[in-house]
Amino acid sequence: MKIERPFPLHLLPPLAAATLLVSFSMQAAANESVSIGVAPTASGWYFGYSELSRLISNDSPLEISVRETGGSQENTIRLGRGEIDFALVDAPGAYEAYHGEGRYEGNALEDIRMVLWVAPSTMHWAVRQDSGIETFEDLDGQRFNPSSIGGGGEYITELVFDTLEITPDYQRMSMSDASDAVVDGRIIGFSYNGIPPIPAFTEVHSARPLRVLSMSEEQVATATEALPFLSAATIPAGTYRDMPEATTLGTYIGVASSTDLSEDTVYEFTRAYWENVERLGQTFAPAQGVTPEISVENTASPLHAGAVRYYQEIGLDVPSELLPPEMQ
Repeated sequence: MKIERPFPLHLLPPLAAATLLVSFSMQAAANESVSIGVAPTASGWYFGYSELSRLISNDSPLEISVRETGGSQENTIRLGRGEIDFALVDAPGAYEAYHGEGRYEGNALEDIRMVLWVAPSTMHWAVRQDSGIETFEDLDGQRFNPSSIGGGGEYITELVFDTLEITPDYQRMSMSDASDAVVDGRIIGFSYNGIPPIPAFTEVHSARPLRVLSMSEEQVATATEALPFLSAATIPAGTYRDMPEATTLGTYIGVASSTDLSEDTVYEFTRAYWENVERLGQTFAPAQGVTPEISVENTASPLHAGAVRYYQEIGLDVPSELLPPEMQ
C-alpha cells in the first residue's frame, strides 16, 4: 500500500510556502466549534442528537460537541446563561421560556430562538380495559398516574386536564412503578409522552389489556387553543395489539439557540440538518417524515434569524409572528 506523505514545505519556493500556510490557516479558521446540550446518555434522544451533530459537522464549517444534560429544562436554563450554543428543547419549554410563562414565570428568556424540530412526541393516556372507563370525563376521581414524576408527560397531562376540567386522583410514581400498579389493579391507568409504540405500554398491554383514550374534536380544539405548543396527533390503529386509532395531542422535540449565536452559524446548522435529514432517519427513526414545512408550521415562538434565512431561501413563507425582533 502506498503511503502519501505531506510535501516538505522547506523544499517549496518562499512565496509558494507562505501561500500554502495561509491556505491552511484559513481552512482551520473556517471550522467553528459549537456545543449542543442534549439529554442523559441512557436516553434515545442522546443517540439521535449525537447522530445529527455528526452529520452536520461533516457537512458544514461547524464542529459540534455533544454534552450530556438533564434534558430540555436544564438546556433552556444553560442556553440563557450562555453555557451552550444549541439545545435540545421541547415545544412547551421553548414557548414558556420565551414568554415567561408556566415554569418560567417571571424569568423570561427573551433571547431564546427556535431553529428546527427533530421529531414529534405523542401523549398517551391509557386505562385498563376492564375499568369500564371510555372517556376522559370518566377519569374524574379515579386513581390515575399522570406520567413519570417531574417528566414532560406529567407536566403536559396536568396542563391539559386542567384545561379540560378533568380531575383524576393523581398517583405520582415512576414509570416502572406505574406499570406495575396498572397490572396489579391498584390504579386505573397511566400516561406518557413519547414515540409510539411505548415499550412500557406494550408490556402492560400484554399482561392486562389497555384502552388508549381518544379525544373528541372539541377537546382537541379547546386544548390546542389554550396551549398553542400542543397540536393534534394520532396513534394509528394497530400500534398496540387490537387497539383502534386514537386521537390525542402531541408536541415536538427540537433544537433552539439564542441571539448570542451569529446568523451565519445558525444558517449553516439549519441547512446541513435539513440536507441530511433523510440520512439521519436511517439511524434515528423518529426523525423520519419531519420536513422544514412541518417544522415552521409547528413553531409557536420566534425563529433564529439564521433559520429564517434558510427557510425563506427554500421558498417557505415564514409567518410574521415567527420573525425575531432583530429582523423586524
